[in-house]
Amino acid sequence: MVTIYDVAKEAGCSPTTVSKAFNNYSGVNNLTYKKIMDASEKLGYTPNTNARALATKKTWLLGVLFSEDVNTGIAHPHFSEILQSFQVRAGEHGYDVVFVNKRLGNREASYLEHCIYRGVDGVLLAANKIFTDEIQSVLSSDMKCVSVETNYPDTHTVISDYRMGSLQALEYLYFLGHRKIAHIACPLTSVAGQERYSAYQEFLKTKGLEENPKYFVEIKEFKAEEGVGAATQLLQQAWDDLPTAIYCGYDDIACVAMNTFKAQGFRIPEDLSVIGFDNVAISGFTTPSLTTIEQDRAAIGQNAADTLIKMIEGKAIEQPIDMRIPTKLIIRNSCARI
Repeated sequence: MVTIYDVAKEAGCSPTTVSKAFNNYSGVNNLTYKKIMDASEKLGYTPNTNARALATKKTWLLGVLFSEDVNTGIAHPHFSEILQSFQVRAGEHGYDVVFVNKRLGNREASYLEHCIYRGVDGVLLAANKIFTDEIQSVLSSDMKCVSVETNYPDTHTVISDYRMGSLQALEYLYFLGHRKIAHIACPLTSVAGQERYSAYQEFLKTKGLEENPKYFVEIKEFKAEEGVGAATQLLQQAWDDLPTAIYCGYDDIACVAMNTFKAQGFRIPEDLSVIGFDNVAISGFTTPSLTTIEQDRAAIGQNAADTLIKMIEGKAIEQPIDMRIPTKLIIRNSCARI
């Protein structure tokens, strides 16, 4: 078996320096670190994780806690991209990622119990705004936590700037001449739904436009099929005074809503302009392709990993406790000038 002494000899440094490099301690310059990593790869060195945990008093494991109460989670492209970015950045710092669920072997267990059992050094929260006792128990423990889904008191959060993105979408519609703008909102139990709806209300007030209750529909779950009911409800509510544009708080809903409008005889974008939020892959392949707001999911995952690891390692955190990642308007073909 290759040891750190073999790696040290190959890299031309001391075993102590090799140990510091593998455990991400300070005091190892970039050139030496690269030599050590190159030497370990050449020799096929694999660190002994048990010995590493004993030496550092850490397991080098980060837990990921998902909540499925509104049908979001790892299967959704938004969270899968965040998690991929989070996992890659964690690996760069020497950490592995495990999933935290409600089972241990063949019995049920709380999230906190699972975290303690796995001995995770910190937890990434991708849970809905609704406080469950189990999520609250993790937050109330000594566990280091960072959220990428909602804001919890005294907990670091890394999410998109939903207000900025909403105003980008609405200002674009306004620029195209639209004054009758409807909003199909995400569940208002989520931070995304709340903040995007608040930005919609703020925009209407700023522009001196009436907030017409007939122009508002809230979906209950993050499911694409909710778009059929939302689009139908909007048409029924506003049939006597239809909007010219619809801001959908969720790309999946926007795509399904466009199909529903077209099935009712409306042309997109000639009769109705539609804009979404997320820029998931499918939004570029609809007919017409969907104008939307892009979230920088790679930046969310990377910053969440950096923040969580700094907390675990007791390093200074420069970014604010509520970190907002800028969004970007992606112009395609689903919006037209009045």
